[in-house]
Amino acid sequence: MGAVYLADDTRLGRRVALKVLPANLASDPERMHRFVQEAKLASALTHPNVAYIYEIGEDGGLRFLAMEYVEGEPLSVRLGRGSLGLSELLSVGVQVADALDDAHSKGIVHRDIKPSNLMLTPRGYVKVLDFGLAKLEAPKSREETQVMTSAGVVMGTVAYMSPEQALGRDVDHRTDLFSLGVVLYEMATARLPFPGATPSETMARILGSQPDAIARFNYEVPEGLDRVVRKCLEKDRERRYQSARELLVDLKNLERDSAPAASAVTARQKLTAAIVDDEELARALLREYLGSSPDIEIVAECANGFEAVKAIAEKKPGLVFLDVQMPKLDGFEVLELIGPDVAVIFVTAYDQYAMRAFDEHAVDYLLKPFSLERFQKALQRARQRLGEKGKPPVAELARAARPPHEYLQRIVVKDGARVHIIPVDRLDYAESQDDYVSLHSQGKSYLKEQTISSLEAALDPQRFVRIHRSVIVNLERVAKIEPYAKDSRVAVLSDGSQLPVSRTGYERLRSLLGD
Repeated sequence: MGAVYLADDTRLGRRVALKVLPANLASDPERMHRFVQEAKLASALTHPNVAYIYEIGEDGGLRFLAMEYVEGEPLSVRLGRGSLGLSELLSVGVQVADALDDAHSKGIVHRDIKPSNLMLTPRGYVKVLDFGLAKLEAPKSREETQVMTSAGVVMGTVAYMSPEQALGRDVDHRTDLFSLGVVLYEMATARLPFPGATPSETMARILGSQPDAIARFNYEVPEGLDRVVRKCLEKDRERRYQSARELLVDLKNLERDSAPAASAVTARQKLTAAIVDDEELARALLREYLGSSPDIEIVAECANGFEAVKAIAEKKPGLVFLDVQMPKLDGFEVLELIGPDVAVIFVTAYDQYAMRAFDEHAVDYLLKPFSLERFQKALQRARQRLGEKGKPPVAELARAARPPHEYLQRIVVKDGARVHIIPVDRLDYAESQDDYVSLHSQGKSYLKEQTISSLEAALDPQRFVRIHRSVIVNLERVAKIEPYAKDSRVAVLSDGSQLPVSRTGYERLRSLLGD
């Protein structure tokens, strides 16, 4: 809003940035209010990462703001040359988060955080500019309540808006954290997380789409940064960072840990690997590429899923190259059976639903045919993750990889060295046992490490019903429902088994079976 000129302050002998609002625009009450609002709010901040306001004045009918002249270039210009390195990215993120923490502590919400409002100086400092859309939270006087917009009016730059901002709802300081998340994503990938050909399409993506995983475009970025960005970009602001201070702490931790992580990747330790693919040519290519990494030893090659489960249990490789589409057991079923302590790089010819799952859960993958350079990037990414703890989201990954409305057709269960395959048609019912489910089929029971909720989500709801918080039943096995005690019932199965039925479960049964 307004034109900005480079000017000389003749009294103090310094260069200043002069923002001028011409007379014809100064007659517009809304523009004039925003102009004064920017001066008042920005002048209340004395943070080193916020451009200082020196004075507001008028000369010859022109309204002007005299502010600190910042040498350098806007972040938007820097992004035109590509993504930022990790250290530079984190430095920018830390400084902006620190500035926002100071602004938010004074009740000031910027509402237009974007690369063109972030100036990078030659010495690596960041200055936050343009508080023209800023809003004062928790006003102390009637005058302070007269901010330039109200709920229902959309203000800001579309690509960097939070969902609540795009909907024209009232916003608080967490809208700035969403916008900073967009900037962090763009610094890491040189692309927007919610691209759209039109403002309407961009808004629709902000409201309803999830961004692609950062690792898809930049394998140098640690997984911790991806988690930070995703938390910033939560649609529900209650699930976002609740303060700039929280975000600042996480970014500083990443900044602290990035140097040791980099040196750990450089100091490669000996790795063992297994190749699992039903195509001999594909296994040969992986052997050839791995030959360029003398610190990796291939301890097993497998042509199907059953061989893979057995070999991985015996050889215990640290890294597995796992084909997705194989006979007998597919890659996702193998993943369920080999446990959480193996780093996995998925290899596939084409599987759009698997690609979506990989993106959502930041799992490494190679899309056939792949180059040596692409292979080496995936290998480097896997090295970075080998030292990380925590189980991969196996059930969620497998569920996300299925096409919409395609439900589980069989369940695989590992029992020692044996693998049981249970077609869902033969599943009578499942019971929850802490972090396990007990699967009952044709008079036998099998224990599988999986939650009852994730199993429920994978099964066809028209055929399998959760009749109790701990029980899922195959509708075809239900012979009758009988009263058990006051306000309680049991489902009697065709084999005589009796299962508890809750009120909610009874309503589900009634809706599917009829009265």
